[in-house]
Amino acid sequence: MADTLKAKDGGYIGVDSARLALVDATTGKALTGDEGIPGADSNGIYTVTTKIDGGVATANLSGLAPSVTRIWGNNSVADISVGKAQPSVAFAANFLNHLVLAAVLGRDSDGKGGFDLEGRPVDLAMELISNTVAGGGVHFGFFDGYMTAGDIALATNNENESRVNDALTFTPFANNDNKVGRIYYDGDTGFDKSIINQELFGVAASGSTTPTQG
Repeated sequence: MADTLKAKDGGYIGVDSARLALVDATTGKALTGDEGIPGADSNGIYTVTTKIDGGVATANLSGLAPSVTRIWGNNSVADISVGKAQPSVAFAANFLNHLVLAAVLGRDSDGKGGFDLEGRPVDLAMELISNTVAGGGVHFGFFDGYMTAGDIALATNNENESRVNDALTFTPFANNDNKVGRIYYDGDTGFDKSIINQELFGVAASGSTTPTQG
């Protein structure tokens, strides 16, 4: 049976939140407890919230279009070679909790308030959540990748407070199926949100999806 088209069930409006998880590089399963992100659910998934992190400010996805090369012959375009997309996400949260920031950037703690400034690559899965014009959720999921820090331009306060948010870059890479991610529309008939937990974070369908940090 053909899918029933719903009016305005497309486009991208706003950014609801993001979910992150440190994952095992071999299995793709979210790491939990002391190995995972501080404040994450029991399944290892951390939800960026307004209360704790100030919410997601921006999530700019670039590099989604693959490279295109025209193949010329007989003075005309005889074929087109389509390469691989090279996606990345310019991700910014207003004030991502510093323990979460350290975890996703691979900054080791000295246990006395100090963290490595440079950090190291750690395997991270990411989900970004937006909405269609009709109101259904749009979920951009990436199986694995590295998060890297951006520049921090501190400036003096004057009559206005000078703030700098946490501007990061997420660069995904392919899994064993040569896929970097998936896009999900939760307005589709029969959609089960637990499939996102299974496919992106390696979490069983019965895993909790409710944020524990408020």
